[in-house]
Amino acid sequence: MVSSKLVRMANQASAEEIASVAEIPNEPITLNEKSFLFRVVHAPSLSESDKANLWKLWEANMRAMVEPSSFGWHPSKKKKEMFHRNARYILVFSGALHEENEQSAPPIAYSMFKFDREAGEDIIYCYELQVSTPFRSSGLGKVLVEKLAKIGKHWHMSKIVLTVLKSNVAARSFYARTGFEVDPGSPEYGSANSAEDSDDDGSEPESYDYEILSKVLS
Repeated sequence: MVSSKLVRMANQASAEEIASVAEIPNEPITLNEKSFLFRVVHAPSLSESDKANLWKLWEANMRAMVEPSSFGWHPSKKKKEMFHRNARYILVFSGALHEENEQSAPPIAYSMFKFDREAGEDIIYCYELQVSTPFRSSGLGKVLVEKLAKIGKHWHMSKIVLTVLKSNVAARSFYARTGFEVDPGSPEYGSANSAEDSDDDGSEPESYDYEILSKVLS
C-alpha cells in the first residue's frame, strides 16, 4: 500500500484524538428529537461481538445489492477489509447508554474509513456508511459525512472518496445532496467522450455497475 507522511501521521492518531477533531462529545446528541451516542473505535479494538454486530448491519443493508453485482458475495474478503488494522469506525448507538452495557449494545449506524493515498492524493476513503432501516431519515448519514469531513480536513486529506453501486439509488441521491460528485478515478468518468470514441471504432463502451464518488475538502 502506498502511503505518505500525512497518511502515516493520521494513522497514528488515537481514537480519542479523532473523536476530539470530529467534535464528538462523550454525551448523547439529539437529532430530530432522538438521542444518539457517537463513539470512535479503531478496528483492532473491536470485540468479536462488536464485529458480529457491524457485520449483521452491513449484511442486512447490502447483501441483496452486492450479491448480484460485479463485486459478488465474498464474506471472508469483505470482513478482512472491514476489520483491517487501519480501519477506523464512527459508531452510533441509540439513546443514552450506560458504560456497563455500551460494549454489548449493537450500533444502529456507523461509518468505516481509512486514511490512504491514491493517484498522488492523500484521501479519507469511506468504505462504509450504514444506517439501520428504522433510523434512516433521522439525519445520521449527514452527520457522519460532516464528521468525516472534519477528520479529513484536520489531517490535510484532499477529499473523501467512496464507491457506490449504481443500483443503490437512495445512497447515490444522498451522496449527491451532501456534496459528492463522480470522481476522476471512476471508471466511467467522462463517459460521454468515451461513447463518442467507441462509436468511431465500432466498439461498445465498457459498462460498470458502480461508480466512485468524491467530496473535495477545502
